[in-house]
Amino acid sequence: MPTIFLPKLQVIYPQFHQHMFTAAIILAVIFTSLGFTVTAGNAKYILSGYNTMSEADRAKMDIIGYVRFFKRFHIFLGISLISGFLILTLLNNNWAGSFIIIYPLLAYVFLIAKGNKYYRGTKGQRSGTYVGMAILLVIIAGISTQLYSSLQDSKLIFSDNNLEIKGMYGLKLSKTDIAKIELVPELPPISYRSNGFAAGDFAKGNFKTKDGRTIKLFVNKKINPFLFITTKTDQIYYSSNEIASQALYDKLRLWSAD
Repeated sequence: MPTIFLPKLQVIYPQFHQHMFTAAIILAVIFTSLGFTVTAGNAKYILSGYNTMSEADRAKMDIIGYVRFFKRFHIFLGISLISGFLILTLLNNNWAGSFIIIYPLLAYVFLIAKGNKYYRGTKGQRSGTYVGMAILLVIIAGISTQLYSSLQDSKLIFSDNNLEIKGMYGLKLSKTDIAKIELVPELPPISYRSNGFAAGDFAKGNFKTKDGRTIKLFVNKKINPFLFITTKTDQIYYSSNEIASQALYDKLRLWSAD
């Protein structure tokens, strides 16, 4: 069953929520544009799956009906994506960030399933679309699991001589690694995410600041001030809604002094 390749979904780290909104707009525009890009006349050139069919198989495809459905689907997807994002942003930033990743993937499962009715070919070829749906659902399950883990506070674990930040992009520091501990009221302006995760209220991993520094974030962006740890090689920002930053700062100072 033909479909068009799903554009790579990536939530881009900006100065946070406004750039999540930008990402949502870009995706909405892309999806809506796809609805107007594919026509019955150019489908054999640009519609993935259909463009590799033999002429005999294309004759078994109601391409006019499918293109009409394809257009309606993508226009609705674009409008509902931005609308859903805006509504969820009012309720919970984490839901909004997850929505713009998971919702289009689920929508494409529907596109594949519904599109089957426009093909009158062999059962073998039709059943192949269900294999594609199953693969996509497995991918969605994996992404959802990773999102759930990522949208949780990074745990800070103390031992006698080491400090460990658990979870995605976690690291371990020894007492001798730590040069300075501070509380800062805000994060520095971020240029881009170099190797990390940023969605909803959370940012984890490596980021580049606008003044050229590489920093590590393990933050719930709603929680400030932020713990700022300078080591021999890294600058690390941390916050959690499970323990106040001031209490964590006091605990870390006592631990590092032992």
